[in-house]
Amino acid sequence: MCGAMSPGMRCDGHRGRTSKSNGSSPIDSFKITPIIVAIVCATKGNGASMDGTAARHEADEILAELPDRISDVVKPFARHSPDHPALVQGDVTWTYAALAAVVADTAVILKLYDIRPGDRVMIVSENSLALVALILANSEIDAWSVVANPGLSAREIDLIREHSGARRVFYTIEVSDAARQHADRHDADIAVLRGLGRLGVGSLNRGAVPEPVELDRSRQVAALVYTSGTTGNPKGVMLTHRNLLLSARAAGAQREPTDKVYCVLPILHIVGLSAILIASLMAGATVQLVPRFDPAALVAAIANNGITLLFGVPATFQRLLEYKVVAGIDRLPRGRLRRLAVASAPLDVTLKSRIEAEFGLPLRNGYGITEC
Repeated sequence: MCGAMSPGMRCDGHRGRTSKSNGSSPIDSFKITPIIVAIVCATKGNGASMDGTAARHEADEILAELPDRISDVVKPFARHSPDHPALVQGDVTWTYAALAAVVADTAVILKLYDIRPGDRVMIVSENSLALVALILANSEIDAWSVVANPGLSAREIDLIREHSGARRVFYTIEVSDAARQHADRHDADIAVLRGLGRLGVGSLNRGAVPEPVELDRSRQVAALVYTSGTTGNPKGVMLTHRNLLLSARAAGAQREPTDKVYCVLPILHIVGLSAILIASLMAGATVQLVPRFDPAALVAAIANNGITLLFGVPATFQRLLEYKVVAGIDRLPRGRLRRLAVASAPLDVTLKSRIEAEFGLPLRNGYGITEC
């Protein structure tokens, strides 16, 4: 795939280089002890400390406990707590049993659409049930998910489609007018798929060449995530199942099945995909999927829907404060909120202080880049 790139774009990630040089996975190619120590400290509390030998032992244990695929995180809860809500979108709730069933059905559908192991499957979608099902179904059949923001221009969508070498493109037309416009422009068929509703289905790219499939499924690429291009043109970053699961393990170390996580940050970026979606499913928690940010809807969700974790960008929290003034609210509701997190852009210290005073909770500022 990386041999035929569109002008101005390149494929990043360590998978290809390490697998060709010595057969090791990306995470095995780096000194992982500092990463694992951070995870262990997050699990045990800020006071945790250990020497190098103990850290390496902990690292081996944590890696051994990780499932092979990102889709595997759903299966234990589908067996042991099948009726617990996994995903919520609007008035629709999928339990863990329902999610597992839809993922299994969708994996069959993808094969019927000639998706092969190692193929790239592009999904033009905002946050939605169908998007999650497609990502997890791709995981089941060793295909790569390439999620694209419907808000991108026609040129940008076409560049990602060409650069990724996508075998097919799916468009979640029921939840996104922008996705529908791209589907119309690409002359996609409209199909009603079991569990997924109405989707746009692009034509088969017969020239797409599948990437080699790793014998160790944890080393298989799960997602080709495109950067936001803040320092240049977007880059396609190859993230393996182990990359995503280890990152999610760190982010969700203190998450619990009783948590309900508000997911308005796009799943097409690393925070939405790993720190929110996968980390929450790993914990057996509930994820409320929100296609587009609306401060009034968020305030209502906090007050009435039992939201416990809120992730946002600085603009999310700024707009909450602005909405408070416009709506004439004395104080924003806290509800069951127990954790606030912000990432993806610089956080003004005044905004941080105002939000912390408003909710009575620390606003935890995270940092991370897609390539890591």
